[in-house]
Amino acid sequence: DRYTMQIGVLTVERYKDEARASYYAACYEACLPKAFWDRTSADVKRNKRAFRRVVLAYIKRWKVALNNGYGLIFNGDNGTGKTLFLSFILSQMIKRECTVYYTSLAQLDVDLKSGFTDNKRARRLEKLLDCDFLALDEMGKEHVKDNSYLRSRLELLLKTRFDNGDPTLLATNLDLDTTEEHYGSSIASM
Repeated sequence: DRYTMQIGVLTVERYKDEARASYYAACYEACLPKAFWDRTSADVKRNKRAFRRVVLAYIKRWKVALNNGYGLIFNGDNGTGKTLFLSFILSQMIKRECTVYYTSLAQLDVDLKSGFTDNKRARRLEKLLDCDFLALDEMGKEHVKDNSYLRSRLELLLKTRFDNGDPTLLATNLDLDTTEEHYGSSIASM
């Protein structure tokens, strides 16, 4: 009665737990960091008040967010829980059968450029970016000022998602004033 499921290089073994294996497969496909797959509200140690007021409220009204394209931006220093908050929301959306995708902006740059020579990879990335809930983490750590290609793709991605009413979740160490300085007024306004 042992159930084994191959997920890339990851093997999930469970006894008659196909739902759990399916959840893990969805987390893997969405590139959700493995350390956050099984996190619960009890795992939040910092910014508990913000977690309850913002994250749990957002999850509670997820259909409103999805139908109206409401996203969130988390900003703060390292270690304040931004990645945990993003990942927790995405894991809850997976459980609600939404499509999700998690990436850092630096990883998005790598993935976009790898699509130059690999059409299959480029099509997969486009499909992932067209998900119900997209999370872009670690914005501000990359060198977007020196990377006009990434900057233009980020602007196009955010504009497309905004125009289509698709929720986007962002996490950055930059404060809101510095965001415009770093990315320009068009990206900051979105």
